[in-house]
Amino acid sequence: MGYKKLSDEQEKQLVQEYISGIPVKDLMIKYNFATKKSITDKVKKHYGENYKNLINSAKINRKGYYYTFEKINNQFDAYYLGLLLTDGYITTRGTDVGLDLVDKDCISFLSNGIGKKYNVIKKYRSNEQNRYRLIVSGKELVNNLQRYGVVKNKTFTLEGPQLLPEEEKFIPYIIRGIIDGDGTVSPTSYGAPQFFIYTASEKFADWLVYILENKMYMIDIHKNFQINEYNGLWKIGSANHNNILKLITLSYDKPFGMERKYKEIRKTFNDYNNSALFTD
Repeated sequence: MGYKKLSDEQEKQLVQEYISGIPVKDLMIKYNFATKKSITDKVKKHYGENYKNLINSAKINRKGYYYTFEKINNQFDAYYLGLLLTDGYITTRGTDVGLDLVDKDCISFLSNGIGKKYNVIKKYRSNEQNRYRLIVSGKELVNNLQRYGVVKNKTFTLEGPQLLPEEEKFIPYIIRGIIDGDGTVSPTSYGAPQFFIYTASEKFADWLVYILENKMYMIDIHKNFQINEYNGLWKIGSANHNNILKLITLSYDKPFGMERKYKEIRKTFNDYNNSALFTD
């Protein structure tokens, strides 16, 4: 996410909104900042030595705001939901929502947005990577996520989210979270970009096909079952050029969350376009 230069008046407005207790994730999206520090630096700039007291006041005021996921309000919520649908889980005690990723930048982005610290899970073997875990607690959060399909032991029974009409405009960012969680973008044998999403739940696979075709208006979406050592996976995707273009313009329109996947899809798309142009 790129840095956005603000005018002096905009900075003052940002600082006042932060102190009033508006959630950091909302301010990050509104002002296009990647980290919480970008915001607190503005507080320090305008209030000097008193800035620490103001940051503490903001924390107190923010106690009235807590992450309950009553509905999808912005791209951040939609993206987070997509990741929870694929890689998220409800903890054993049933009051926490967990997400483990190897992409530190993505977990850090979510951590800053929600206002919760993440933990590092150290690798055990030399060929493994560290994983980063974000746990968000709250019975209300867990209960609200049920409407979206995020429930205990959902691997084989996951269903698509039941979206409100006003939430459907955020579908592209739900799909982006899903691809970042359990999807791939790669070139075909002739270099054209293709994308695939993998799931063990046929109900979720059917939901994906419906959403991609009827809400993102894609064509030639394929759904196949592949046997593997864990019973098998449903594979949903397409190599249609217009479908990839829609992903680029609607879902991957800016740096956001997992940088690795963002660069991957755009590089694959650009490489193919450049080679086709050169060939012609």
